Amino acid sequence: MKKARLILGGGSAYGLAHIGVCEAISREYEISGIVGTSMGAIIGACLACGISPEEILELAADVSTLELFNPLTLDFSRSGIFDGKAITKLFSEWTDEREIENADIPFIAVAFDLKRQYTVLIDKGLFSEAMRASSSLPFVFAPQDMGDYLFVDGGVSHPLPLAFAEKVPGEITIAVNVLPPVAPRAEFYRPSSKTDKEKLNRYEVLLQSLMHNQGFMAFQSIVRYKPDIIIEAHYPKLGFTDIRKAEEFYDFGRKAAKEALKKDKEPGFASRLREHYEKILNRIVTKR
Repeated sequence: MKKARLILGGGSAYGLAHIGVCEAISREYEISGIVGTSMGAIIGACLACGISPEEILELAADVSTLELFNPLTLDFSRSGIFDGKAITKLFSEWTDEREIENADIPFIAVAFDLKRQYTVLIDKGLFSEAMRASSSLPFVFAPQDMGDYLFVDGGVSHPLPLAFAEKVPGEITIAVNVLPPVAPRAEFYRPSSKTDKEKLNRYEVLLQSLMHNQGFMAFQSIVRYKPDIIIEAHYPKLGFTDIRKAEEFYDFGRKAAKEALKKDKEPGFASRLREHYEKILNRIVTKR
């Protein structure tokens, strides 16, 4: 089997599709290294600990919304809504307090340090702390305080961390993007008398805004760093808060990966896909 490094991007609940993607990839490649951001770091860390995709799915399916967003874990420092202690405990249980240095597969979690204002690659220490740091969504969770660092979600700067692919071993690079697609056009404002207004809560406003921006950044990374295989595993029928639907995300991710790996065998497919992304980035059509 050829050795492949996986680059797993962020995307909140959308990132649960990574589980099915990894299952499909593991049937055709030896996974030799993992770089992950946010949910990509969470799934990637479990895989690096030797937990199979099927076992990861069982863990994810067993998580409740109340467990993650428990009113008893409110952040009284006022730097987030929740203090993140509940998910850190969960990650500790999943990874059995293992350290990254002793991983089955070389692993890096990507996080952003608010003190220095730059990205940090976490390749040592407890898996649970790296997972928590990389997925510390601003506003929702308090930043992860780790010694001299104050970490927030790695998607702030690298939602699809292809820039660091060469930091882990592998013969080829497989990028997995679960973020919503970038809109290929802009349009002019049209006045409307519509009175039925769509209502979003603060969390939805934040996440939808962040994900669109991060989706654009992910496309830029694909165009710039040119991964060997690109797997688009965004599942449009579910939302970024649907953490209770892990099995649906898994099935979609597995199917998307199998289709992408099959298409990759077609001559020139990867280069044509990158050209498609580049056109979207370079030419946004304005519609009247």
